[in-house]
Amino acid sequence: MTTDARTAIVTGASGGIGEAITAMLLEEGFAVTMLGRDADKLTAIAGEFETGRLACAAGSITDDGYLDEVVARHTERFGALDLLVNNAGVSGHRRIGELDAALVDEQLAVNLRAVIMLTNKCLPLLRSAVAKRGSAQIVNTASNAGKRGEATLASYSATKAGVVGFTEALHDELASEGIKATAICPGLVDTPMADEYRSGGAVEMISPRDVAETVRLTTRLSRGCIVPEIILLRPTEWIAPSEVR
Repeated sequence: MTTDARTAIVTGASGGIGEAITAMLLEEGFAVTMLGRDADKLTAIAGEFETGRLACAAGSITDDGYLDEVVARHTERFGALDLLVNNAGVSGHRRIGELDAALVDEQLAVNLRAVIMLTNKCLPLLRSAVAKRGSAQIVNTASNAGKRGEATLASYSATKAGVVGFTEALHDELASEGIKATAICPGLVDTPMADEYRSGGAVEMISPRDVAETVRLTTRLSRGCIVPEIILLRPTEWIAPSEVR
């Protein structure tokens, strides 16, 4: 099945930011392929929307074979890719000296390697969208920790800094041919990844919908306007950044 609607692939779509971005894109008329590790969660979310413009593909984005399958299935169903949202990520607090290879390898694989590899595999589809509609875009969910490394988040900060650098390289290489690249760098977002910050009581956080709304903005801009990076911070993070360390 092909469609005249703009289409997207969203990773980490089984909850949190990815689910919010998927909902926003459906509001904007996109057809979406949702990726996530939990098939039951993806199916439940898809059932809430009740639309034929939504497809699910469960698996691990660290598996190259799965990424190839995703690209093939999206191509078969929708025929084009206007927007790739590399959103999936894993965190985990460890002090320097307490890091282990399993945690570091998982963060590198999910937060950075998968972003690079899926983008690479989707490039022909993105170029087809440029030929069809004049532009395409890539949105990568980085983090404020990728702009300023944070204590107990050393390896996570390093991977998200890598996402920022990769996005800058995409912009430098692909913008002239009509493929935009944007890094979204939020502070603390109200998702399960932020649970370790809740022990001291109520903490004001950015909502997943806030992040989705910034993505909405980028999808509404003309080809001649590119936003390379968006930083989202909580009110206290400007005046007391040490509070999130």
